[in-house]
Amino acid sequence: MSNFYCAAPWRGLHINPRGDVKTCCAGDPNMLGNLNQHTIEEILISPVLQDIRNTIQSGKPHAYCYNCVKAERYGRSERNWHNDVNQDFDLAHADALEHRPTLIDVRWNTTCNLSCNYCAEACSSKWADLKGIPVKSGARPYYEQVCDYLEQHRSSIREVALVGGEPLLLKENERLLDVIPETATVTLITNLSVNLESNPIFKKLATRKKVGWSLSFDNVGSRFEYVRHGAKWNKLLHNLDLIQDLIKNNGHWGGIHAVYNIYNATRLVEFTKFARNRGLSIQWQSLYQPEYLDPQQLGPIIIHQAKQERDLLLASVLCQPNEAEFFKNIQFSAGVEDLSPDLHQHIKEIESTYHTDQQGQFSHLWPELTAK
Repeated sequence: MSNFYCAAPWRGLHINPRGDVKTCCAGDPNMLGNLNQHTIEEILISPVLQDIRNTIQSGKPHAYCYNCVKAERYGRSERNWHNDVNQDFDLAHADALEHRPTLIDVRWNTTCNLSCNYCAEACSSKWADLKGIPVKSGARPYYEQVCDYLEQHRSSIREVALVGGEPLLLKENERLLDVIPETATVTLITNLSVNLESNPIFKKLATRKKVGWSLSFDNVGSRFEYVRHGAKWNKLLHNLDLIQDLIKNNGHWGGIHAVYNIYNATRLVEFTKFARNRGLSIQWQSLYQPEYLDPQQLGPIIIHQAKQERDLLLASVLCQPNEAEFFKNIQFSAGVEDLSPDLHQHIKEIESTYHTDQQGQFSHLWPELTAK
């Protein structure tokens, strides 16, 4: 890939729940440094980050950029977002020691109220609890340091992404919203399955004008409740009404943030009809892992069904241009290793070990994927 351009190493700040500092969500978490060992300033001028900046200035992606290079096989990636926010960034004259945060994504911990079927303990405290894995809760020791750093660079901040866990349940986001300027855009990815009326973070967001809601779900009805274990479809519909009221009256905006995976690959038309009926667009994202939930990795029988549904959606009048672009870029190949046995082992483990209230539901809800 030549002429690789990305503003994130100079303008982005991402911190994951372990305290790893990156300049974007997609960057390699093992390269830059951890706030439990180094200050944020030390990490952001480190030799490793200087090398990443120099490589990108030469027009090439660094190994750090692997996930964006992979994602761009099917459409947009994380770097598109950073470049959109930093259209005035001058790559040619950027200094290898420079960092001025404009796009912030700080994930304080993994507190979450759901154990979604394609998630895991690294992103959800609920999953960690189900697996008996100790979870470090409460404010991180570097919490104040990070907020102080952002307050020092307050005038540079243009956009803040609230992600999780579930960002509406992360108490640290209350101070973060006080630190950032009112002129900054706040976007968040939420499962929309909390009690919004009593949520303090929602109340603060409701008073702001520049808020974008990415509503994280990708099925409807009973299939939604199966995949988003712990959520209730009626509660999501109620909360969706509240968000759409903010969109209508407060200048907020929003849409659905969906992950393309085996749980929706044969139900795309159904899901897209729901979105259109609610006046919502869908921002599709490809699945990074696990591979056995990727419809493109599940052998000829499932691939045929997924391709058939994809083509049916594209032939309909339902697709908006960005949605159609995503699905046109999906490449189905009959020559891949058939991981469907791994898929069915996953379903068996989910239903017999972790979500025991769902025994037998997968075959009932997705009969086309279990028929002999």
